[in-house]
Amino acid sequence: MSTQKSRHAFGRVATVAVASLAMIMGGAVSAHADEAYPSDKNQPDLVNLLSQYKDYYSPSNAFDSKDSSSFGKGTVVDAKVLGHNDQSTQQINNAAAVGGDGVTPTEQQRRALIDSDYKMSETLPDALGPQLGAWFSEGLSDGTLSKTADLLTRTDPVSGWGNSLVADYLDTGTAKTTFNHPRPYVGRTNAGYPAAGLHTTLDIKRVPAWTDGQGRKHNPNYDGMTISGSFPSGHTTYAFSGGVGLATLFPQLGTEIVTRASEAGNNRIVLGVHYSLDIMGGRIDGEAGNTARWSDDQFRADKLMPAYNELQSYMANKCVSNNVVSKQSSDYDTVGACVAKLGANGDKGYANAFTDAVSTKPVTDRASAIDAYTARMSYGFAQDATKAGQSAVVPQGAENLLLTAFPDLSDAQRRQVLDASESDSGYPLDASSQGYQRLNLAKAFSAKVVLSADKSTILSLTFGNAKPQTSVVKSDDGITSLLTDFNAYWKAGVGVTDAGKAVLKHDDELTESINNKAFAEGKDGQGARAVSDAQMNSTNTLYDALGPVLGSYYKKAMDAGKLPKTAQYLAAMNKSASTSNAKATYQHPRPYIDCQNYVGTTLNLNGLKQTLTIDKVPAYSDFNWGDGSANVDEYADLYNSGSFPSGHTTFAFTQGAGLASILPELGPEIMTRVSEAGNNRIVLGVHYPLDILGGHIAGQYGVATALNDDTARQQNADARAELVSLLTAQCKADKHGDTLQQCIDNTGANADQGYANAFVDEVSTKPVTDRTSAIAAYKARMSYGFEKTGAADAAPVVPDQAVNLLDNVTAFSSLTKDQKKAVLAATEGDSGYPLDASSQGWARIDLAAAYSAKVTLAKDGKTVVKVEPGQRSASVVTEGADQKPVTPQPSRNGGAAAVKPTVNAPVAKTAVAKTAGLATTGSSLAPIATLLVALVIIGTVTLEVIGYRRLRR
Repeated sequence: MSTQKSRHAFGRVATVAVASLAMIMGGAVSAHADEAYPSDKNQPDLVNLLSQYKDYYSPSNAFDSKDSSSFGKGTVVDAKVLGHNDQSTQQINNAAAVGGDGVTPTEQQRRALIDSDYKMSETLPDALGPQLGAWFSEGLSDGTLSKTADLLTRTDPVSGWGNSLVADYLDTGTAKTTFNHPRPYVGRTNAGYPAAGLHTTLDIKRVPAWTDGQGRKHNPNYDGMTISGSFPSGHTTYAFSGGVGLATLFPQLGTEIVTRASEAGNNRIVLGVHYSLDIMGGRIDGEAGNTARWSDDQFRADKLMPAYNELQSYMANKCVSNNVVSKQSSDYDTVGACVAKLGANGDKGYANAFTDAVSTKPVTDRASAIDAYTARMSYGFAQDATKAGQSAVVPQGAENLLLTAFPDLSDAQRRQVLDASESDSGYPLDASSQGYQRLNLAKAFSAKVVLSADKSTILSLTFGNAKPQTSVVKSDDGITSLLTDFNAYWKAGVGVTDAGKAVLKHDDELTESINNKAFAEGKDGQGARAVSDAQMNSTNTLYDALGPVLGSYYKKAMDAGKLPKTAQYLAAMNKSASTSNAKATYQHPRPYIDCQNYVGTTLNLNGLKQTLTIDKVPAYSDFNWGDGSANVDEYADLYNSGSFPSGHTTFAFTQGAGLASILPELGPEIMTRVSEAGNNRIVLGVHYPLDILGGHIAGQYGVATALNDDTARQQNADARAELVSLLTAQCKADKHGDTLQQCIDNTGANADQGYANAFVDEVSTKPVTDRTSAIAAYKARMSYGFEKTGAADAAPVVPDQAVNLLDNVTAFSSLTKDQKKAVLAATEGDSGYPLDASSQGWARIDLAAAYSAKVTLAKDGKTVVKVEPGQRSASVVTEGADQKPVTPQPSRNGGAAAVKPTVNAPVAKTAVAKTAGLATTGSSLAPIATLLVALVIIGTVTLEVIGYRRLRR
């Protein structure tokens, strides 16, 4: 029997007779006779791992190589599964032959022939991209990468067979003879296919032998496999053994490497010598083999880690000496920078243009590589509904496959990464595979892991990132600190607290109520508006708040670029608040996912629902960001992104508070409109009310704090001057008034001809039809109907920075800072609601009320005696029969300025009850310079920059 025949018939390792012959001849012995590692003696039991195959096909006997008549006898047990096995195999094989002439192989067929040579040195370099792949090949051929070659590409000098320590580790011979299943291109009468209504043979397009440009002949060897079992695929076992092995030595490109291995397995179908199930079995084998090797402490220390260090050092030196990158803090970091610079983890790396019914899109970058790998995990087989959705199963020791990718994680945390990235249960071979069928290593090698400050808990797991990475959240930051009350309701990585059960129960129920009601109204209702707000285009959201006339002026000007200073200012305010650290810290799952089993952790929901009844808005499942990018399923995209606080709501409030600060004349309408934008996240079913309250706090805090900076204040002044000038000019031209306030009054933008919203729910129970109803809707969304968890009627708390938001209210320009704080105190919401205690007053600030307030001062002009919100325009009067208005003074912002106080303005105890005992909290905050720096670098110091969209959602 030829060497090639022996490999196909009896597995990847030489038979005893040939091995003995090699020893007699004095040559190299069998693959591992010179080693003495536990994993040499205890290979994975492949027959047991793949035993579910007998649920589909039952062999009558094991194949006896001495009796050819014993081959290929059995019974089809599950014609549906094996029918799909046939269909997918034939389709992939036939598709690869399109364009060929049967004499010269097509490009894909040639690639399949090369992969069939059992040479990792030919298959694997391609996975690293052109440049890194060339260096890898060079290092293998010139002996520089000798330790790596020992693991992946070593051959026996006598027989020429591979005997590397990882790629050639497993012997599939026992499994092949046990399952005794014939190849796709041979007769299957004795295997029971005709009796089950399936074809005797498939329409397989045979691939002709081919000699490449270097004179190497590649032969598919159909004749040598006619009595060789198809299941599992030995070639695929070899490809995945080598591929997963290299991925652990080069984790920066682990995703691309394992996807290349999956292509090599798929190429056995291209040749028509294997079925889809054979490839799935081979992948399971290769994963199990590497797990055994990496879990062998002695082998890991003696062989694997030296090879890892060798390859990382070699590649780092190549990258530096070829001036791709400069030397970094470690070889690993140098190689990572080189990978990124060369684009090997993006659109300049591994690529594969061939598609078929399973892998339907070309591999062009990391995302498409993950898609291709994932598709080949199940090959389009139907999922057994009775076995779907089972708890995750991670094979014992599989966490060691991620040792080099995530060295800072514990074994339990690496298992959590595998758990969170794995595919669902219920696909063929899953039941017996001990979890290997579900492992999605392409995803796992692309994980970003965010740990708690003490590194004990994984707070966030996302996949599809440019490299495997671990980061640690800051112990606190401005926004995270304001939201620490959430810890009383939800413990990250643990679940619902006893104290928080009632709060989160209301959170759940209200989410379902708002979402379900909006969905029932149809696609053109509130859901459509919510989808529009989700694009995070502040112009499209905010113009609506100004009413039909002024809103039209604003939108046309913004879209035409005629308000550059306004746009620049709002962009700066967008940067004033980042939720990345807070999301990672609190790590609360979205409403529509399995909250009990989240990012690989089993959480205690304390009796609350595991998954809410959420109606997904179709347009958000096929969402267009409006920026020219392809449509995406946002529900899938947000799956592993924490819900608290809402980044979209934070964005809405930075834009709303930003615009209201330069156009306070319509502040009540603007703030109510952005509260609607926040509420629309609940409409879509991707956030809870508490998330919206958190975003409300974060957005206001960000803008108000940013305005302590002189540069931001100047941007604010310039933007107001520009915006007021444009709106006033348009109003004059259209004869709506000679001043902005006249225009607002004449067009009814501050009354019943301005911002309107007919959608109602159990929180905002009446439509917004005028300023009064707008203020009522805003106030309702400040507490969302929660029961109080803290003391009611506590003394007012107004952050010092909050007064910055009132600086452009012309009527308030004569007020001192303390008088403005008194206005905010008098209009603020009540104390005691969720998130209030830790918010330092931000949860209570009611800007909709404050911007519409009539303020009455005592005759001495110092004491605020009355604050009456809900007016068509803000005003300040002095106490007395004639209610004498206070004359505004010019300000540096082009409006009016506050009179410099000589003493603090007292607040009359008899004026408005809630202003009594006004607390000053500004002194307890960090210096503003530190705060501004913190705002800018949140998400970049301890967390790598997250993409704009994910950061915000």
